[in-house]
Amino acid sequence: MNNLAPINDINLKVFDQICEERFGELDLKVLDVTDIDNLPVDALPHLAEQYHITGNEGWKFCRNEQEKRSLIKNAIQLHKYRGTKYAIIKALSLINITAFVTEWFEYNGSPFFFKVLLDMETSYDSDLELQVIDLINENKNVRSWLERIIVYLKQEALMPIMSYISTSEEIIV
Repeated sequence: MNNLAPINDINLKVFDQICEERFGELDLKVLDVTDIDNLPVDALPHLAEQYHITGNEGWKFCRNEQEKRSLIKNAIQLHKYRGTKYAIIKALSLINITAFVTEWFEYNGSPFFFKVLLDMETSYDSDLELQVIDLINENKNVRSWLERIIVYLKQEALMPIMSYISTSEEIIV
């Protein structure tokens, strides 16, 4: 037992013993916020708030606990690279979407516009599209504008079947 008393006082020695007995049984692993994989689930929203990744920054798009833990682990890196192609790609990869970003000068488009190509293996609906747009807008450069989202859906069939579907929607204002 470590004696914390500066003087040799019996009352302080008894106090030390009581503190050691009571606090020696505490599990201090829950205080280690760097070990994200072993933290209790109820601590994750507090870390998300601390790392400023709630809402459109990614938290509301996480579908399960593993995606939430992955987002927390990558929060600092996402903030560091916010406003770059890498940030958009990384943010989408954290919710299991493979993305490629093409900037305007790579496809001779209008200045400061970009396209995002999504390589998907699951369904793509309007709710997911709104989430993807929110996530892109949160991580893109402020001066850049999302021109188009291109979605490639891959699906393996039990029987070898070849097919091709091309859909496009164009609105002229």
